Amino acid sequence: MTRISKERILEIELLRGIAFAGVVFQHAVAHYGYLKETGLADGALLALLVILSKFAVPVFIFITGMVLFYNYDGQLNYLSFLGKRIKDIGAPFFIWSVFYMFLNHALPGAKLHEVLAAGERLITGKSSFHLWYVFMMVQFYLLFPLFRYVVRGISDRLRPSVRPWVVAAAGAAYIGLMPLIGMIGGLFTAADISVLTPLFTNYADRNVLYYLFYFLLGAAAGMNVTRWQLWVRKGQRLYWPVFIGFTAYFFYRLVNGFQREDGLHINFNGVALLQPLMVVFLTSSIFVLYRIAMAMKTSGNPLLLRMLTRVSVLSYGAYLMHAGVLRIAYTLEGSLFAEWSITLRTLIAFILCMVMCSLFTWILAKLPFGKWVVGVHFQRAAKTGQQAVRKPGVTS
Repeated sequence: MTRISKERILEIELLRGIAFAGVVFQHAVAHYGYLKETGLADGALLALLVILSKFAVPVFIFITGMVLFYNYDGQLNYLSFLGKRIKDIGAPFFIWSVFYMFLNHALPGAKLHEVLAAGERLITGKSSFHLWYVFMMVQFYLLFPLFRYVVRGISDRLRPSVRPWVVAAAGAAYIGLMPLIGMIGGLFTAADISVLTPLFTNYADRNVLYYLFYFLLGAAAGMNVTRWQLWVRKGQRLYWPVFIGFTAYFFYRLVNGFQREDGLHINFNGVALLQPLMVVFLTSSIFVLYRIAMAMKTSGNPLLLRMLTRVSVLSYGAYLMHAGVLRIAYTLEGSLFAEWSITLRTLIAFILCMVMCSLFTWILAKLPFGKWVVGVHFQRAAKTGQQAVRKPGVTS
């Protein structure tokens, strides 16, 4: 496999750290936002913060596409490529799937259907609410040679001036796909095709097809980073108003749905990822976050930059463990700040989880078997005492 060492893209590391923070915050809100003591003021503030953090998963997918197409532009040895992903991503995913299966589910019995059900949970990420994402990302890696062949083949046949319009057309097609998800699921149910039918029904929320556009946008960026950064700079008059406008729209829609005839019901279901207007909003979010990362790269606080890049290095292992660590954060926060406002308690639990996940991942990464558990291993050089270069997991 030809993979020439290239200049590091600092924006990617900053985006990865920010995206991980967005994931943790959303999952913290999923706990505190539904507590009975959550009032309208806290619910409204949390709704705004949830909307502003919805970029997390699309940004992670965008990063994956950008990094893969940026790094692998020569001849691809698929077996070598896949072997690296199995070691860096698959092994930690399986280990944490087993952990969460024992944490969240009753032990499977000896009957065949119980063993098969347990195996299905392990493979598909059903053993914990957050592992769906890794199962979905594994599909991108498995299908990367196909995506690479098609995308590069189309790109090579187009003039540079036409390529942005093709990306826009792909985005429009993706928006058009969103309302059809239910119908597609019905068709596959009727067809009853082994493996494929579950992927479009029970596991439609983690089907790679339904997140493909963000990966393709990342591919476009990775194939020509300079042109992508030019798009980001020149497009600000378009994507910033879209981002702000849709933030206001979704905020109004969420808060307007809180008050019902039988009382106050805080929920954030109106900002699910797989809906047409959310695609527009999330795409604008990718541009906004990348522009912020570019600004941080040139004039950001050095301490903040170092912190985000270190979180980026640890992000895969931290992501895998954060669902369990959040439980510890809830307990710690609840014992100390139970009388505080729900918003402050959410922020405290979020910060505690971020700190603990980073610390625990760093500790595990120092151990000889760390790479198998958190996807990264820090090894001290014999004489210099410097750490070896890390190999990030899920987004590399």
